[in-house]
Amino acid sequence: MPRHLQAQYGPVGVSYTEELDGGGNTFGRAYAPFVERHLGHVGSAFEWCAGPGFIGFSLLAAGLCTSLDLGDLNPASQAVVDRTVKANGLENQVRFHLSDSFAQVPADLRWDLIVGNPPHVNAAAPASEYQHSHSPLIWKDTDWSIHRDFYAAAPGFLNPGGSILIQENHRFSAPEDFMQMIEDAGLEVVGSFGCGPGFEDYYFLWSRLPEGAR
Repeated sequence: MPRHLQAQYGPVGVSYTEELDGGGNTFGRAYAPFVERHLGHVGSAFEWCAGPGFIGFSLLAAGLCTSLDLGDLNPASQAVVDRTVKANGLENQVRFHLSDSFAQVPADLRWDLIVGNPPHVNAAAPASEYQHSHSPLIWKDTDWSIHRDFYAAAPGFLNPGGSILIQENHRFSAPEDFMQMIEDAGLEVVGSFGCGPGFEDYYFLWSRLPEGAR
């Protein structure tokens, strides 16, 4: 049986297992300072490919969103998120959606910010020790199909002017790999940004739904 661990984000203790940690508890910690600096309080947020929800809970704990939705296709993720929500009394602020990307998410939901730490590796890059120890569900996105489906659907879940901020890895991708997907979805590219000291391998790709969209 997986051993339950806990990561602390301000007043919020996030339950997780080692098998579910795709890096959100390490390089995902770059999110809250970036959001605070560049977006401020966003109201509502959704974490795509959430796993235990490290990124989303870090934003909630920092007061950068008021409500949080988390989505993942792994029932084990739902189990640890439920533990976190119950232990921290967050039933009125947090919802989990067991969903393959947005397929099972209610179509009427809208957010001000969508974040995520998706699979970073396109198919057959040389396998690392991390890849050998984690499920391909966490790290592998063959032909960027997961990203492509995400960007095609995500604008329908954003409020006008809402942002998408996705964390990627310089070792396995460049911003140009995703630009056409973003533009085809009717989003505007704000830019790519380094994740800061200690996270040099990673970058944020920021796009936005224009205010007049719909």
